Amino acid sequence: MVEDDKKNEFVERVRRHFEKITPRLNKEMAMIAALSWDEEARFLLIEYDASQFSDEFFVALWAMDADGQPVDREGHWFLKGRTVVVPSKIYDDEKYEAIEPGEVASELLEQWFAEEWRAHGPKALPAYIGHHDSYFKTDLANSGTVNWDSILVRAKAGLTS
Repeated sequence: MVEDDKKNEFVERVRRHFEKITPRLNKEMAMIAALSWDEEARFLLIEYDASQFSDEFFVALWAMDADGQPVDREGHWFLKGRTVVVPSKIYDDEKYEAIEPGEVASELLEQWFAEEWRAHGPKALPAYIGHHDSYFKTDLANSGTVNWDSILVRAKAGLTS
């Protein structure tokens, strides 16, 4: 199997899994959309933090102030304890080692999340998703890439996207 075929197969398997868990995600997004945010909140940050897509993998939402600090320490943990975002039977399959499954799965996660956010997520505040350690995030309104400094400039200026 050539590398492109492996990547295409991996992408298809991950997308099929996302289709299965989308209804659960959308229920959580609808609940979040109904929340009111602290007046200090300027944007929403959705982060994932794991070196691999394992059982410890999580996706968390934080309401952030204009300085990029959480307005509370509670956050929201998407699908926590309910499902695995990318199952190990897909992620850890040895035939995908050459395609860098972590990088591909991260890109797919951000695309999927952005699509579902635009359809079901709250619109009151700008929202971004990205790996916890990354300087770059995906703007959930348009799927564009934006760096952390730009997010903070927008937040301080009161811009929505």
